[in-house]
Amino acid sequence: ATTAMVYDVTGSYATTAILSLMLHLSIGDVWNTINNVERRYGASVVGVLLVWLSNAHAAYQYYQVSHIAGQLLCLPLIWLSVASALIIRTWQLNPDDETELLYPLYPVVGQGKTEF
Repeated sequence: ATTAMVYDVTGSYATTAILSLMLHLSIGDVWNTINNVERRYGASVVGVLLVWLSNAHAAYQYYQVSHIAGQLLCLPLIWLSVASALIIRTWQLNPDDETELLYPLYPVVGQGKTEF
């Protein structure tokens, strides 16, 4: 609904606002793979923060075009704030079994399996 509001105002799908939302959705998809498929908990912490920031940026871009669209796009930030806290705590509670150290906050070659 928010993208339809932006389209109604601009008459185009190729706007900074809509492209910002597409970027946010892409970052979220990559984060989902890092967290749920590869289980790289350290990199997942950085990833979820990038998802939060990209949502905030997209909401700001939408707000520049349509105030109500931007306000509606801010609502997921509530859940993303909770999810960020959960992801950070999951990382803290699940150190590497072999080293007993927390997983690094950047992706490294390791036990994570990437499947296509």
